Amino acid sequence: MASLMARIREMLSAQAHHGLDEIEDPDVMAQQVLRDLTDDLQSAQRARVVAMGAKKRLEQERAQLMEDADAWEARAEALLRAGDETVARQALQRAVASRAQAQSLERPLTSADQSVQRVRLQVEQLKRELVEAQARATQIRASQHAADAAGAALQFRDHYSRAMERAQKMDRLARRAGGLEAEAAAAAELVEEAQSLERDADRVTSAAEVEAAMAALRARVNAASPSS
Repeated sequence: MASLMARIREMLSAQAHHGLDEIEDPDVMAQQVLRDLTDDLQSAQRARVVAMGAKKRLEQERAQLMEDADAWEARAEALLRAGDETVARQALQRAVASRAQAQSLERPLTSADQSVQRVRLQVEQLKRELVEAQARATQIRASQHAADAAGAALQFRDHYSRAMERAQKMDRLARRAGGLEAEAAAAAELVEEAQSLERDADRVTSAAEVEAAMAALRARVNAASPSS
């Protein structure tokens, strides 16, 4: 029992000073302590039954010896009244012997009674310890569940942070893609403008060439015509 109580105190001390995260499977340990404590309580209860049975047998044996002593005394008295002193003396010897045997059981009875009381106190103490241990085991299990929930929340927070980082990266990529699209549109406009200017220049050049060719043709025609 003392070693079991030491285990309970050690577990609870570890919980108080080092935290649940430093205890390996605190709920499993607590349940094992409860099983051990329950086994000890059952053993103590069986020991109490045995002690009470032994005390009861001693009481019955003493009562029987006292009853025998009274019976032998009554017989001795009857024999003495009848004038048979010799047999009366023998009966009286049996009465004295029975009473002496009954008296010799006083010390064993006292010891048996002390054993019964001691085991009874142990049973009561174990019952109180079991109730207290059950309450603490419930608290440990609740604390473990809370720790598991906190751990899950922390793990989810890490996933959430990474998800937010990915979302922000996607926003940056979208903004970058939008910028590239705008740059492409501006470049297309510049190309179109350049092509338009080039076409205008080509048209101007072509018109000038036509005018020059026309002037040359006109000159040839004039040169070939007879003077009027």
